[in-house]
Amino acid sequence: MTRIAFLGLGRMGVPMAGRLLAAGHDLTVWNRTPARAAPLTGAAVAGTPAGAGKDRDLVITMLTDADAVEDVLFGPGGAAPALPPGAVIADMSTIGPDAVHRIRDRLPEGIGYVDAPVSGSIPQAEAGELVIFAGAEDDDLARCTDALAALGQIRHAGPPGSGAALKLVLNGVLVASFAVLGEALAMADRLGTDTGLALDALSRTSPQARRLGESAPGDPPRFTLALAAKDLALALDGSTPSGVLSAVRERTDAALEAGLGGHDIIALADHIRRSAPMRLTLDNPASVPAPPNSNYSHTAHVTQGAMLYVSGQIALGEDGEVDAPGDMTRQSEVIFSLLDRILAAHGAGFGDVVNIRTFVTDLDRLPEYGAVRRQHFTGPAPTSTTVEVSRLFHPDALLEVEVVAALP
Repeated sequence: MTRIAFLGLGRMGVPMAGRLLAAGHDLTVWNRTPARAAPLTGAAVAGTPAGAGKDRDLVITMLTDADAVEDVLFGPGGAAPALPPGAVIADMSTIGPDAVHRIRDRLPEGIGYVDAPVSGSIPQAEAGELVIFAGAEDDDLARCTDALAALGQIRHAGPPGSGAALKLVLNGVLVASFAVLGEALAMADRLGTDTGLALDALSRTSPQARRLGESAPGDPPRFTLALAAKDLALALDGSTPSGVLSAVRERTDAALEAGLGGHDIIALADHIRRSAPMRLTLDNPASVPAPPNSNYSHTAHVTQGAMLYVSGQIALGEDGEVDAPGDMTRQSEVIFSLLDRILAAHGAGFGDVVNIRTFVTDLDRLPEYGAVRRQHFTGPAPTSTTVEVSRLFHPDALLEVEVVAALP
C-alpha cells in the first residue's frame, strides 16, 4: 500500500483516483471544488494541497495546465513544501517539457519528479487502461511504478521531460487527424458520397473516424477542444511555422472563436466540414482565344461554397419609378448600388461574383455602363454576357443586370 495524494478531480481525475482506491492504496484527495470527491468513498478529503501532501509517499497531479500545476505545488498552501523527504511527484497533466524542467528545478532537495501524461480518455481511465508516458530518472520512476500500474501501462520515454514531449507529439497528430477528417467529409459532401459510408471506410485505418461514426448528440466530452488547442499550442511552442500543424492551429482557433471550446474534440471535424473555405478561380484557358478585352473572364471555377443567384436589377427607386430616365450612367450607378447591398446582405461582395449578365436597350451606349462597372470589378473580371434587347419590363429602364456569386 502506498500513501498517495491525488490533486485535481476533473473528468479524468475522479476515475483515476477511484482506480487507486480500488487497488488498496491509502488515498487523500484535494480539489478546488471539494464536492467532486463525493464518489470517492474511502478517500480522505484535504482542504489544501499542503494538507493532502503531508506525510504522503506519492503526489499525483491531474490538472488543466502548467499554471495550475505550479500554483498547486508552489502557491499559497502548495503541496511541495509539505512533502516528506523521499516523496515523489507524478504529474499526469499535459504541460510540455519546458514546464516540466521549470517545476523540477523548483522542488525541494530529495523530492523526486516524474512527468507522466497519459494517452486515453474517460473509458480507459475507468478501466485502468491508460498509456502512461513517463519521463523520469530510473529511481524516481521505480518508487511510483506500483501505484501507476493501477492506472494503466507505463512506458518509460526517457529522462524528465521526455514523457511530456511524447504526449505533445501524440496530441499534435490527434488534433490534426480530426482536422483532416473534417476536410475529408467536406470532400465527401462535394462528391456526393454518403457520410456513413465514408466514415465506415475511413474507420478501417483511422480510430478517430471510428469515434466520429460512433458519437451521438449529447455525449459528454472526453477531451475538450479547448484542451486540445492548449496542447497544440504547446507542441508548436509559441512559434508559427508554415506547415500542416500551423494550418491546423488556425482552424482550431477558428473553432474556439465559434464557441466550441467546451465541446469534444470531434466538434473540430464538424466545424471544418461545415466551414470549408470557398475556392473560386477566374481563368482564361490557353486552349481558347483570350477575351478581346479585360472586362470578363472565360471561366469561373467554384470547388467549394454555396451559390447566390441575384435576379435582374433595374434602376428602380423606393417610389417604384426608374431613377433618371434616359441617363445610362445614373441608372448604372443605381443598379450597382442595389447589387452591392444585396451581396453584402449575404456576406459577399463584387469579388465573389462569378457571372454577370447585362441586358441593354442600346449597345451604342455600352461605354457609359462599362465605366461604372469597372469601378466595382477591380480584380479578375467575372464571366460575362451582354446582349441588346428591344425593351425591358419598365419603359424607362435602359438596362437590367443580374449576377451569380459564390458565397464565402
